[in-house]
Amino acid sequence: MNSKIKSIIICAVVILCLGATLLVLNLTGNKGDSSSDISSSVADSEKTISLTDDIASDLDNTYVKTVEVKNERDSFTISKVDNKTDEWEIKALDGIEQSSTVYSGLTSVAASLSATDIAEENAEDLSKYGLANAKAKFTVTFSDDKNTKRTYLIGDITPNDDDYYLCEEGKNTVYTVSSGSLSYFFYTKEDFIDLTMLEKPASDDDYPDFIKETIKSNSLDYDMIIVTPEESLSYMPSAQVMTEPVFAYLDVTNSAGITHGMWGLSATSAVAAKPDKKDFKKYGLSDPITKVILETSDGTYTLSIGDPVYAKDSQGKETTTVESYYTYLDGVSGKDVIFLVSVNSLPWVGAEPADFISTLMTYNAATDLKSVSVDDGKKKTVFKLKSVVDTDAQTEEGEQQEMMLSSVKLNGKELNVEAWKGWYQVLLQCPASEIYFKEPKTKCYLTVSINRNDGGKDVLKFFKDTNRRTIVKLNGKTSYRIESSYVNKLVSSMKLAIEGKEIQTN
Repeated sequence: MNSKIKSIIICAVVILCLGATLLVLNLTGNKGDSSSDISSSVADSEKTISLTDDIASDLDNTYVKTVEVKNERDSFTISKVDNKTDEWEIKALDGIEQSSTVYSGLTSVAASLSATDIAEENAEDLSKYGLANAKAKFTVTFSDDKNTKRTYLIGDITPNDDDYYLCEEGKNTVYTVSSGSLSYFFYTKEDFIDLTMLEKPASDDDYPDFIKETIKSNSLDYDMIIVTPEESLSYMPSAQVMTEPVFAYLDVTNSAGITHGMWGLSATSAVAAKPDKKDFKKYGLSDPITKVILETSDGTYTLSIGDPVYAKDSQGKETTTVESYYTYLDGVSGKDVIFLVSVNSLPWVGAEPADFISTLMTYNAATDLKSVSVDDGKKKTVFKLKSVVDTDAQTEEGEQQEMMLSSVKLNGKELNVEAWKGWYQVLLQCPASEIYFKEPKTKCYLTVSINRNDGGKDVLKFFKDTNRRTIVKLNGKTSYRIESSYVNKLVSSMKLAIEGKEIQTN
């Protein structure tokens, strides 16, 4: 607020204060009917009946020492943390990370409890308000001069569904209090648990090293294993690769949730604190449908995913749509809790390799290659490659200089480099959309060896499966099944490359 506005707000009576407030709102760009907002606020204030303003003139939630809650679902006591003015806890949840926000909300309501109206003074029959057999009861102990203690009963909801009937225990004045304010007193102790299961690092640099992730699913007869390779190639689409059930590069977009989705994982609600064997069995966590084991430089986290919870229709009946799953995360301090987590936050459930791996089998850059050979069983074609520093490429100081493919030779004869690169692009497009484990029953009819300068290589062997299907072994392991038409295109494109002709790569 600037000094000009400050100079205007010099008032001695309520009317002038309200006028100054209106002026401040207008000067600071508040949009809408400000006078209407103030009138509404004043009207609301007139309707509000404070039930605690007689305790202390400056009463706020820092005066709240304890709150004892008893309702149809649970009973528990909230108490102020020793030597803390604005922190509370439920001792039964000791060792579990609790939500300061929820505690602050409840204690603020307890300290400033107010009614919207008086339903009846000197009520002779509290039962007609549901107060003879209250739905909830809470006792607040304050740290004022008299250590005041007050107990309130919550009865039925009012006909307008906006308020509950409430009275102080031992008294017969019945009030109506906003249902939103009183919602805290229908909570269970689990509602005070912090719902963040694993903190998300503040920045990319703060993430621990990803070592290995194992995904076990009871719908698959194999595990999916993702690792960070000892040597990452700069052109890899993702820093991680899948090693089981087949070797595959990851799709950088579709794999992010699979590899890093555990960081920042939050629940919609906490179900059971400090669960025992019966709880694990009850919620399907004794034999989880999916288990994710994430090994990092900060430790190992194990996420177990149990029974589903189905969405309900407008009549309250279960549908076939899964809304969330019961989960348990081991390896994080303060999280000994069975949580309910939205299905949208659990990409591992029902996942298969094809959902997050790249559609390409190999990512070897042409500039990293020494040679590429193609053997159809009758003839072996060997392309020898040479690369040099690209002097036209702009590089930052300290960065590795970019290379360019300068020469491709076949039997000592120079080939058109651009034409050969077109064929090599076709080779890189060998699809990896269908993983396949059954050993081929036919002989290999084509072998492609991609040999790098560093001594490493990728070998693709092709075997007839059906007239339209071909099985591919990648580095000696049966891994994929592809359309045979791709192999036909690869062979025909190679002939065009040798002749120096343009190749359609799409």
